[in-house]
Amino acid sequence: MTPLKPAVSLAVLAVSLWLLMSRRLRHDLVGVLSALVLVATGVVTPLALLQDLSSTAVIVVASAMILAGVLSESGFLDLVGDRLAMAIGNEYASALVVMLLTALLSGFVSDVALVLMFMPLIYSLASRFRKPASRYLLALSYAAILGGRYTMIGTSSNVVLESLWIQRFGRTLDIFAPTALGLEEALLGALVAALAVPLLVKSSRGAQPKLEELGPRSYLIEAEVPSGSPLVGMTVKELRKKLGVRVRRVRRTGRAIILRGGSSVLGEGMTLLLQVPKDKVPMLLSEKGLRTPLTGKPLYELLVPSGSSLVNNTVYEVNMKLGEVRVVGVSTTRSVRRLSSYSLAPGDALLVEGEEEKVARAASAYGLMPVRGRPLKGLNPRLAVAAVSGLGLAVGASLAGLNMALSFLAGAAVAVALAPAALRRAYTYIEWPTIVFVGTYVAVGQALVLSGLSSYLTPLSSSPFLLFLTSLVLANLVGNVASAALLGPLAVSSPHPITSVLAVAMGASSTFLTPFSHPANLIAYSAGGYEPRDFAIAGTVVVILIGLLTALTLH
Repeated sequence: MTPLKPAVSLAVLAVSLWLLMSRRLRHDLVGVLSALVLVATGVVTPLALLQDLSSTAVIVVASAMILAGVLSESGFLDLVGDRLAMAIGNEYASALVVMLLTALLSGFVSDVALVLMFMPLIYSLASRFRKPASRYLLALSYAAILGGRYTMIGTSSNVVLESLWIQRFGRTLDIFAPTALGLEEALLGALVAALAVPLLVKSSRGAQPKLEELGPRSYLIEAEVPSGSPLVGMTVKELRKKLGVRVRRVRRTGRAIILRGGSSVLGEGMTLLLQVPKDKVPMLLSEKGLRTPLTGKPLYELLVPSGSSLVNNTVYEVNMKLGEVRVVGVSTTRSVRRLSSYSLAPGDALLVEGEEEKVARAASAYGLMPVRGRPLKGLNPRLAVAAVSGLGLAVGASLAGLNMALSFLAGAAVAVALAPAALRRAYTYIEWPTIVFVGTYVAVGQALVLSGLSSYLTPLSSSPFLLFLTSLVLANLVGNVASAALLGPLAVSSPHPITSVLAVAMGASSTFLTPFSHPANLIAYSAGGYEPRDFAIAGTVVVILIGLLTALTLH
């Protein structure tokens, strides 16, 4: 070994850590440049780099992103979360259920996808209990990050460790190897996130409301009670309790029926004009007792400005003009007797159904303004079945002993094969900068071992708890993947590899102290109007809990 290799490895490590902390370059570019320097100087061979780019970590992370994307698009988790929240009337109990559900799902679904999926539910809970949404957004991010630690596929850092384990020992590590410790930390951490974090975060109370909070709260949607509906005989009051909607008007065979308060009884053939909170629209879509204009296509919100050519057009006329884009609901302060005959006025909002590109073209053609960038999702049964089938195959095959990379690649293939719409979007589900970083920055960690620098870090290798603390600090400075990539080679070559890998897994996935250490934190940071000190204060409480549980288990 030439004396140059340790010096080059140390220099690459120092410069790459500085670039990651200063954020002067994107993390994927840092990974690529670091790997290229190591190959150019002979510290890492080109073949080794190519193996890293096609490693188990890269394949599993990319496949898991596809599975999470299909599951997110299906609207299944949105529906589950909303149903649970409706069944609970207490603010703290509702928050606790959402955080625990998020933590449990995060063992198999992308934490970033979970935060994005459950943010509308947080807005809904905040509105219902008249609290700022920022009260729980940080807790939601923490719950998603906490949950990823209890499986070897739940977070990118664990997948990196799994890949390093395979390279070292030639066999896979059980997918549930960290479950005993990880699930305990995830559940207790989610409990603290739900009940304690909202009390510790003070600076977010004056945050500016997001567009989703300023936009329309509810839409008027017509629904028919078909023959044989289980809702026949139910009172208006009972319908409101079941679905969270208000009945504004009732017609039967074109004639209006006078409502007698909440005691009015629903009958076959009635057409109901419902006032539906926008977060309840997906639930309305899945209600089999009502026939609605909703078909399961993506839903978008569009504002009608004064200059729009659709002003004074009826909803029926608008639908004739829009073609494949259909207005299914209207939000307005004016009186509405029948949705199809209502004439649009400036300031109204439309709930439209259609493909994203067609909605964008229609909005541009008729001078409409989008309220939000992401669609409201209803349940898409085909996508839900595809995602659950793919995920079940991936986990089942891994547990049966099949190579993890092949298992998840097969699961992703099944998911997109069962849902052609997902096949067209599979490329967009993958966060390519993360994939590139995972495939290239592992070379830096391996360089520490190959260059002999790891001999200077023997105290870390011999103490799992020191590995935990070091990986925790690194993760909060440069991210969980970088932490696992740097310390993983030390963990798998330590005298107690299983214990050391678990220590790094718990530390690398404890990114609670800074808003920039994890993408889920960045989403909450932006949406909630937090300050860095909010993460420092709340994160310290969670880190102390994780540290105590890890120390007790390791010793």
